Amino acid sequence: MGKKNSERRRPLKKGRLTKVGKYVIFISHSTNDRWIAKQIAKLLEQVGGVKTFLDERDIEIGDSIPDTIRQRIKECNEFLVLLTKNSINRPWVLIEISAAWGHGKRIIAVIDKVTPEEMPEIMLPYKAVDLNGLDEYVGQLLDRVRGTGQ
Repeated sequence: MGKKNSERRRPLKKGRLTKVGKYVIFISHSTNDRWIAKQIAKLLEQVGGVKTFLDERDIEIGDSIPDTIRQRIKECNEFLVLLTKNSINRPWVLIEISAAWGHGKRIIAVIDKVTPEEMPEIMLPYKAVDLNGLDEYVGQLLDRVRGTGQ
């Protein structure tokens, strides 16, 4: 007997991101801002109990990129998007923002040299943080991870 197509698909790997007790933050960014995204990930992972998802680091060769991204957004606790001149009009960044919004995720906009007028319309209702003020976000994140924040 043949299996249905959905049964033949290889299941998504969850090992690195869904360990019990980890608070997962999906980081969306333009490829051109990869270095900044990696620095943000390093900073956030210094907060005890936090794990970040970066596509270039956490998607393995042979994995379906769209399926993995969709699953990781669904599973994450927060969605952080790095909004720069490079990312504000990138289709994948906008798709990822929309997916996070659709799943009701907390959306954190970290802006770098982008004015409110340049931001994607879907991001306008959210309070953003400037890249230079990331420490304020880290403090609030620490409260949420410890269970004392919203």
